[in-house]
Amino acid sequence: MARMHTRKRGKSGSRRLTLEERPSWMQNDDEIKEEILKFRKDGLSKSMIGIKLRDQYAVPGVRPVLHQKMGKILEENGIKEDMPEDLAFLIKRYKNVSKHLLLNKKDISNTRGSQLIMSKILRLMRYYKRTGRLPADWSLKRVL
Repeated sequence: MARMHTRKRGKSGSRRLTLEERPSWMQNDDEIKEEILKFRKDGLSKSMIGIKLRDQYAVPGVRPVLHQKMGKILEENGIKEDMPEDLAFLIKRYKNVSKHLLLNKKDISNTRGSQLIMSKILRLMRYYKRTGRLPADWSLKRVL
């Protein structure tokens, strides 16, 4: 698949292994769910939780092992995020670029970069409003 704002193709990546049998070293489902909840209460995002589970507990992925997405597990236990993770990180990135542009007004390439980041934010906002993950009256002005 091509990238959004360039004509280049994306970098090829490795594929995950499919699990036919559960490996012997892996914890049972309840212990993995407890670890997910503990990490979330410590303030880690869903992507960081997945990285910790992969690196420290040898869990190749939450969805293939537990047959549920991590967001669904957190939702069942009453932990709901106010904004989707990818949108939050794009907004954080836009704020950093905006702060840089206040100090460096002639930085044309970062000006263009901030425009591209904003277009990605607006595209994601429309998608999340359409699918119901964000309320219809949610606006970007509250966050920026």
